[in-house]
Amino acid sequence: MKKQIVIVFISVFLVQIMGTSCTKKQVSKHPILSLTQESKSLIKKDLEEIPLLQSSFDELKKEADKAIREGIDVPTPKDPAGAYTHNQHKANYMAMYAAGTVYQLTEDETYADFVREMLLEYARIYPTLPEHPVKKSYAPGKLFWQSLNEAVWMVYTSQAYDCIYDFLSENDRQLIENNLLFPYADFLSIESVKVFNRIHNHGVWAVAAVGMCGLATGNDELVERALYGVPVNGEKVHAGFLVQMDELFSPEGYYTEGPYYQRYALLPYVVFAQAVNNARPELKIFEYRNNILEKAVSTTLQLTNTDGTFFAFNDAMKGMSFLAPELVNALDIVYANGSHDERILTVARMQDQVILSASGYRVAKAIAEGQTKDFVWNSMQLGDGAKGDKGGLAVLRSGKNGAESALMMKYASHGLSHGHFDRLTCNFFDNGTEILTDYGSARYVNVVQKEGGRYLPENDTWAKQTIAHNTVTVNETSHFDADMDEAEKFNPEGFYYNADDPNFQVVSAIEKNAVSGVQMQRTMILYSDTDILGKTVVIDVFNLRSKQKNQYDLPWYYSGQFIYTNAKYNAFTTTQHALGNNYGYEHLWLEAEGKADNGVQLTFLSNYKFYSIHSETNENTEILMARIGADDPNFNLRREPCMIIREKNAGDHTFVSLVEPHGGTDPNMELTHSPFGMVKSIKNSSNDVNYALVEIKTQNDDSLTIAIALNDNKENSEHMLSIAGKEIKWTGFIAKIQNK
Repeated sequence: MKKQIVIVFISVFLVQIMGTSCTKKQVSKHPILSLTQESKSLIKKDLEEIPLLQSSFDELKKEADKAIREGIDVPTPKDPAGAYTHNQHKANYMAMYAAGTVYQLTEDETYADFVREMLLEYARIYPTLPEHPVKKSYAPGKLFWQSLNEAVWMVYTSQAYDCIYDFLSENDRQLIENNLLFPYADFLSIESVKVFNRIHNHGVWAVAAVGMCGLATGNDELVERALYGVPVNGEKVHAGFLVQMDELFSPEGYYTEGPYYQRYALLPYVVFAQAVNNARPELKIFEYRNNILEKAVSTTLQLTNTDGTFFAFNDAMKGMSFLAPELVNALDIVYANGSHDERILTVARMQDQVILSASGYRVAKAIAEGQTKDFVWNSMQLGDGAKGDKGGLAVLRSGKNGAESALMMKYASHGLSHGHFDRLTCNFFDNGTEILTDYGSARYVNVVQKEGGRYLPENDTWAKQTIAHNTVTVNETSHFDADMDEAEKFNPEGFYYNADDPNFQVVSAIEKNAVSGVQMQRTMILYSDTDILGKTVVIDVFNLRSKQKNQYDLPWYYSGQFIYTNAKYNAFTTTQHALGNNYGYEHLWLEAEGKADNGVQLTFLSNYKFYSIHSETNENTEILMARIGADDPNFNLRREPCMIIREKNAGDHTFVSLVEPHGGTDPNMELTHSPFGMVKSIKNSSNDVNYALVEIKTQNDDSLTIAIALNDNKENSEHMLSIAGKEIKWTGFIAKIQNK
């Protein structure tokens, strides 16, 4: 504690000797974090001439005016996320940020005085606050139940303080800094070293909060902590903002925790980077690591469906999109400080909001001048890990601007604490609708009735488990026995990727460590065929190799209403039981079980369109129809259906499947067309474990053969298989042979 007091007094002394004004009228560098004197002048001059700038200002002013009318409320913290005190402290930092910004742009001291009174009230109560009474976090805060929220409060509050710095008297500044801001920054850093030095989104928020506090108050020691981490036992550490930029993004800008947390973490990255760029331009922070922040924003946008919603894998919430406020900040800041990519202006226009800063000004001005270009969703392969060598994921898209179909296959590393045990999983979207689904996380954010808005127990027992995903579970046990530390040691290997032909895009990856003694390889194809099939389909080849006999379960989670299956099944209509007792199986009701010896077809209706999943089966294959929701007394889980293809007593085995969109219904005209689709069967004709020979036959007796060299990804390798007296030759990893 003595050390902290010394730091506080040194910081105050540095502020004083640097000539900080104690009067309201003296010109200084403030504001410096988001707004600057230069950008303030530009905004004020052109505000009425740029519609998006004006509307964004009007909305922010409306928020500030509402907060001022309602008065200052700084309650004693007691509630979890979603409840009164939590929400009020969150509303307070947003209100201070809004009022501080409006003050700078209007010079109306009503707004500055509101922020001043709020900060003085926080400065009065903060020294009295113990650790938050809700003990549900590994890193509790004081205002909030977890220190993560504490850091968010400081990121916004630092900007508000920066905006009214010159309005405050010297006494006010010393009181606010010594009783609130400096102790708060110490709490987030030297009193919470494990969080502050952690390479994780919690660490990103913490370093940004402390760094912005340091820049706003002129406290260089806090800025150094933020940039380089807090030393441990007097030794330098591999931590801080620059290390966060090094470690958490791949060279392409993929964030290891997945797109949902990439969206969340981007805000502290870009907002602090903007502040650093304003205060310390010599660091050239936006050029750091080959413009990694701009790449990160571009990649975040690409990890969305064409309606802007993020792919919901890992701990993700359904429905989050690039309209989120974090992406408003991110797009504005990287556009202004990067290559001025005019394609992202289309997204900014859809967001219909800009931040009130030089960055937001430039975006709004560019849109007003008609500089936008269409944003294009591309097929792409993204590496994971700082060097891009920790697996990755691929997004294959077809149709105009990628709008028709999107197939995502994930072979990334675990994803830290927000990762799932779902090696080689996939999702499929058709015309904006999620068809093959990922559950995402089991959570109701800020809904106090549901565990205070925190992650639910079922997030661990269900959402993270392997059986909850569209990938193979071996022997009813999750990958790595659901051990996160073990999963973090290994990653899958990208084996093949080619999207040069927009009508035949392929990705293949191998996982050797998720299940002891079992190698898994998945090859997925997005095939747009106008000749035989007349549509875009997904072809899936999931190869397993093992010297031991195992049970393999491949579930298909689908979004829609069951229509038809050719399986002969027994439906459990009066009594049901869970599929198992552990690893997520306890959360699946078994609704029916049956057989389909010569291939199974499941047809369902989603968004007025039919989809059929076709899979090869044999006399030993079991077909299980299941639904999420068993062992769930609090009704926390969504009741979503799946079909599980179960192969028992198998060593080497290959699942081959095809997902076919077809036909649809018109509820207005009461018409239905093409409810059965074109595919008759799919099977693997190869008996050689080194190859897969996928034969697809249609209702018109046309056929398509896809040959895959599972062990050889060289483009010039030549291969030959003899099937039923017929030789099949091809060059490279994969080839398609069309027989009409």
